[in-house]
Order: sequence, then structure tokens, then C-alpha cells
Amino acid sequence: MNPLSDFVLIERINQCPKLASLQSINSTLLNLIESEDSFVSQIAEVIKLDPSLTTRVLDLVNSIFFGSTEENRINGIEEASIFLGLNRIRELLSATPIIEEITSLDKKTSGNFPWEDFWRHSIGCAILTRELLSIAEHKVDLEADYVAGLLHNLGILILAITFGDEFSQVFGEKHKSINDLVEKEKYIIGWDHAKIGAYYLWNHHISEEVVEAVNFHNTPHLAKINPKLSAAVHLSDKLVRNLGVIGLEKSKVVKIEDYTKIPSWDIIFPYENEDKNINVTEKLDNSLERLSEILKHIL
Repeated sequence: MNPLSDFVLIERINQCPKLASLQSINSTLLNLIESEDSFVSQIAEVIKLDPSLTTRVLDLVNSIFFGSTEENRINGIEEASIFLGLNRIRELLSATPIIEEITSLDKKTSGNFPWEDFWRHSIGCAILTRELLSIAEHKVDLEADYVAGLLHNLGILILAITFGDEFSQVFGEKHKSINDLVEKEKYIIGWDHAKIGAYYLWNHHISEEVVEAVNFHNTPHLAKINPKLSAAVHLSDKLVRNLGVIGLEKSKVVKIEDYTKIPSWDIIFPYENEDKNINVTEKLDNSLERLSEILKHIL
């Protein structure tokens, strides 16, 4: 089997429709927008629960700045919401198919894929990426940490929508590890889900550091723009899976007892002091305990 050419891949990714939002999130948003007592910050928090709505809001606001410098791009959901206004956000909600678009993917991909697990894993990585960088006292522009964690597996959704046959071949089978899954994607499709998601986000004017983090969330050592962000997304992905929230992939989860042995750990926490590492792991344990409870009730 020959993988698809870059030309065909790019053409099909460009044809990917605007991504749908979860019905419950849309309902909550509409109620907030209609309420006279709502604040933009509340609306922004609900938008951040949905990877596809986050993408569309940032895409819309940054399309106005297309061709401008990186410094002018908007990465924060609250800032974007203020800029767009409530009417435009309402238009985004009403113009986009909701949960039916997601559930219809089962028919297109000839299998029963757990899309709620996909969203839950994405949200968990968004929350934990922010927690990790906060513990590391590493600041990023606006909400690049949350957005990068939320969208790291966006390429999987794009594969399901635009590469249905190839998607079923890859995600319908079990894999020994994420690395095996990625290699299968490259063999059958030509690009893996990380590169596909990164290209989609780049093409929709999302910031370079977010695009890089999505592109290298499985290989953070290759990141150059913001290695700590890419490493935080990689580590979050591993630790959220360690909580049993594995997303869509049918790959074995090997329980992680020592977080410091994960390769991306040293990029975020380059400490030689053992006491400092112990302090960090204690904070992280507390974060993971809270996150586990949040993810049980997030959808």
C-alpha cells in the first residue's frame, strides 16, 4: 500500500468542514449569551471546554489578521470573545451542526468509536498542560497552554472526517503503543495525526507555538519555538492516559509509577535537586487527583 501524496493530503485537509461542537456545550453557551447577568469570562470558560469551538473562535478572530505579524494574533479565548462580540459567537453556534455531526462519524468510519472519550482526554490534557507549566513557573502567551493541550489530537478528528477509510484501518485496530499507531498512520496515510492537526491549525492562523506543540506532542525534543509547551502537552497526554482516560486509540496503557522517567519531564523540570523534584511530583499528584474527579463529570 502506498501512502497518499502530500498534494492529496493537503487538498483533502483543506476540504475538511468546520468542526462541530458538543450539544451540551452549545446549550450552555446559548443560555449564557441570552442572560443579562453573564460575563464574557463565563462564556470564554464554556468555549474552552470544546476543542472544535475553540478552533473556530480563534480561526474567525485571527482571519481578520491574516498576513499580519505573529504579535498581532489573538490566542486567548476571552480576548477573542470580547473582540467578536456575543452576536458573532451566537452565529457560530447556530451555523454549525452540533452533536449529530460527531455521532454520524460512526457510520462513516464503520465502527463504534468513543468520541466522548476523545473530548474528555482532550479537555484533561488542556487542564493538565496549564497545571504543569504553572508548577514549572513557565509563562506562555495568553492561553497557548490550554489551547495546545485541548487541540493536540485534533488531527484524529480530521482523519475521521476526511480520511474515513484510512481512519478505520488505523483506529479500528489495537496497537502496542502510541508510537506503533503513529507509524501505522504514516504507512497508510503518509502523515500522522500530529502533523495533520498542526497543518490544519497553521492553515487557520493559530499561533506558531500552538502549531508546534500539536506537531511535536509525541516528539517534544524536536520543538524549537517553545520546547516546554510541547513537552507539557506530551507529558499531559501520558499522565491523562495514566488516569485511564485514553481517548480514541486502542493502545495498551503501561502504568507510570515515576513521572520523572518520562523523557519530556527533563525539558519542563530540568532539576538536579532531588528535593525539588519531590516537591514538584507532590504538587502534580494533587493536580492529578483533582483532574480525575473533574473528568468523571465533564461530559
